[in-house]
Amino acid sequence: MKNLYFLRIGTDTLDDARAYHTKRGAVAAYGRVARELEQYGQSIDASVHIAPRPADVVEYPDYVLTLGPRGGVRVESA
Repeated sequence: MKNLYFLRIGTDTLDDARAYHTKRGAVAAYGRVARELEQYGQSIDASVHIAPRPADVVEYPDYVLTLGPRGGVRVESA
């Protein structure tokens, strides 16, 4: 079974995490949300959890996402 990348933004619960087929897709989705919020002076962090299915997602993330100072998404291994 192929792994999926579950994106959890802000205070979303693990049940609210959206699944993406690639890490790039999850990072891009976060980037769109974070850049839109930045226009209004707000910021939001996110995490990516790798698992083959939603039932296997664990609390501890594989990656933590933040918006960098120049608008790029910073991806850090957790």
